[in-house]
Amino acid sequence: MPVRGDALVYTLFSCALALSLFILLPGAVVTANRHPPPGAKDLTAQEHRTTAAENRALVTKSMRSYAIIAEKRSPRLNIHVFGVPGAPSLNSAVESRLSTMIENAGGFDGRAEFSPPLTSPVHRWPTATFAPLRTASGEPAPESQDATPGPGRQAPDPDSLDIDNSVLVGGGRYLVTTVEQHSPQPHTAVLLTDLDAETTIDARRLFTAAVDPATISGDELGRLTIEGRPVSDAELTPLGTQVADELHTPLKLVQPADQRTPDYSCALLPCVALTYDDGPGEAATEQAILDAAAEADIRVTYFFLGKNIDDFPEVARTVIADGHEVDNHTYRHPRLSQIPSAKVRREIRRTRKSLNSVGGDTDPLVRPPYGALDKRSAHVVGVPSIIWDVDTGDWQHRDPKKIVKAVKAQAGPGSVVLMHSIHPSTAKAAPAVYATVADKGLYAVTVRELFAGIPWEKAGSYFCRGYADPLCSNPEHPSVQKN
Repeated sequence: MPVRGDALVYTLFSCALALSLFILLPGAVVTANRHPPPGAKDLTAQEHRTTAAENRALVTKSMRSYAIIAEKRSPRLNIHVFGVPGAPSLNSAVESRLSTMIENAGGFDGRAEFSPPLTSPVHRWPTATFAPLRTASGEPAPESQDATPGPGRQAPDPDSLDIDNSVLVGGGRYLVTTVEQHSPQPHTAVLLTDLDAETTIDARRLFTAAVDPATISGDELGRLTIEGRPVSDAELTPLGTQVADELHTPLKLVQPADQRTPDYSCALLPCVALTYDDGPGEAATEQAILDAAAEADIRVTYFFLGKNIDDFPEVARTVIADGHEVDNHTYRHPRLSQIPSAKVRREIRRTRKSLNSVGGDTDPLVRPPYGALDKRSAHVVGVPSIIWDVDTGDWQHRDPKKIVKAVKAQAGPGSVVLMHSIHPSTAKAAPAVYATVADKGLYAVTVRELFAGIPWEKAGSYFCRGYADPLCSNPEHPSVQKN
């Protein structure tokens, strides 16, 4: 009996132990699922670090670098900024703040608009400078600082306007960037760009309490930081929480359909419009110009004759398909100031019809042949007339070297350069013309891009943009009105 009793006790003990294990094991499994094993948290951090690095690499690859350097102005200008194709609201917001900073420092010289100086391309920073790798404190990593070609940040210089911008962090549909004025008085603006909605707002709206923009940054994990520490959920608004979550996802940076679309305006950077009259001409000649423009990655402006459109419609379609601006140069090239008003209307209307037939702009600008326009004919034309301030004389001397020499000597910020696409000599000069413009620090744009921001006047004539010449257009003097 004692043996049987011991056996019974042993049996009961074994059953109880088994039952306990049965109850505890599921709990142990659930507990294991709720609490990641050692190293899982580090894995998430590594994933975030990898995503942040990929986002930084994407924006660095996409952005373009610009510089505005003027040592002889007062104040001196030392400005380095980036633009992002496909993010127009960000580019516009940065430019708006730059304009305000320059104007407040007296950089407009009492005018209503900035006068862009020529800046050699050698002054443009590498794009990686604008999206540096940041440490956990949000500061640029040592290797990023070593790569920065900018000046050392010492005591503010009252005679120098020193500005740059950079990407703090980006992910998903959002980019957080900063515009910093280092001197003469330090000032920081932090911007939040929604790439889907195409809006850019003050990034302080991410936080529940007032925050000094100069303390906002990001780190190598793609987290927002304030004074070097990651921001807690309690410090974020609902928008801030949404942004913070998306910053850990791949950046949705959509490229524009045409990479030649400027991510800047000619109000701040020195632009030049390269224009060609009298086309379309022979296919081979026109194609040589198109090939050179494609190689230089620029767009130019053509003023087509209606008669030549009708003679070479396929050539005209090719030019338009390549994305260049195409406008009206009348039908048969008469002097508009010397023909009756009814004939002026026919010349303009007939060419507009020819342009429409090959897919051209339905509301083209006009270039009057010979630049011949008086008050009467200007009003009859009824749309802005585009003249020029640089005549290469290509139609007369037919010498490629002289064309390049004229562009090098005469083209400046805001210029409109006159050439003629029907001449093989002009086509031959095209690669050197485009290289000369770029080497001078000028940005080649279309006519509409050159004058963007200055309202068109229907009977107005437009020679150039800026303050270099009394004929140039600016906010105080939009166009030339004929007497």
